[in-house]
Amino acid sequence: MRKLAKRLGIKTGSMIDAQSFALFLAEGFLLITITWSVFGKLPVSEKINNIFICALVSALLIMPWVFERCFGVELPGLLKILLIMLILGGPVLGKIYKFYYKIGPWDKILHTSSGFLFAAIGALIPQLVDKKNKEHSTALVLTCAFCFTLTIAVLWEFFEYGMDKFFNMDMQQDAWVPAVNSYLLGAEKGVIGRIPEISSVIVNGEQIAVNGYLDIGLIDTMNDMLVCTLGGLIYCACRMLYHHRVKALAWFKNIIPTIADQHEFMIPSGDFVHAGADAVLDDRRDDSK
Repeated sequence: MRKLAKRLGIKTGSMIDAQSFALFLAEGFLLITITWSVFGKLPVSEKINNIFICALVSALLIMPWVFERCFGVELPGLLKILLIMLILGGPVLGKIYKFYYKIGPWDKILHTSSGFLFAAIGALIPQLVDKKNKEHSTALVLTCAFCFTLTIAVLWEFFEYGMDKFFNMDMQQDAWVPAVNSYLLGAEKGVIGRIPEISSVIVNGEQIAVNGYLDIGLIDTMNDMLVCTLGGLIYCACRMLYHHRVKALAWFKNIIPTIADQHEFMIPSGDFVHAGADAVLDDRRDDSK
């Protein structure tokens, strides 16, 4: 494990930093969750499910470091910590500890956060695709950030649909709809038929004590994509304001990823300049003369 941590750049021992400490805390929390699941009074099927989720999340937690190594980028410590919190927030806190059901907006908080954080990663695309160009327009960076977070949102909803379709799950949480507007109910083709208020529902001859019909996840899917889009827009707005040197967003530099062999700094005019490591070393040599 120490060799793997060293290869991924995860610091251990006395050299540990905040992001590595957060990773070890998260892994420890997973170990506690596994222990509670094994020895707790839970159905066997739920125990197995919890252990599987924890094992999967344990692997996902090191993905920020794997991403750095695979793509030659540097993710700031704060961004890594936020990604760790996001990874834990869904399957572990949301599913195992049932935050999805105990805290109403928990799912939407996670989707909004994911939109923000994935936009931060998507902003790296121009640098990854065109490493020779040291500067990229703000419009291009923000467009890539926004499009990337939308892509992730769509792919995640595909995943939820697939799990519901083929494994009989309910990741696309259903909602009761009290009224129906549909062309299928119209008196003729092209005419919308309406049921303004559903007063009773009968399924297989039995009346259900709910006045409405199940939307089979459509409303949840659209709301998830909307709040994820909102998260991406918030990132773009913050990035734009940071670019214009708004003092309240000085902290924003702590979540902007960079290419590993580059350093990002701001010159007095407020423009951002990306200089390679060699150029930085040359400047230091000149200063020392």
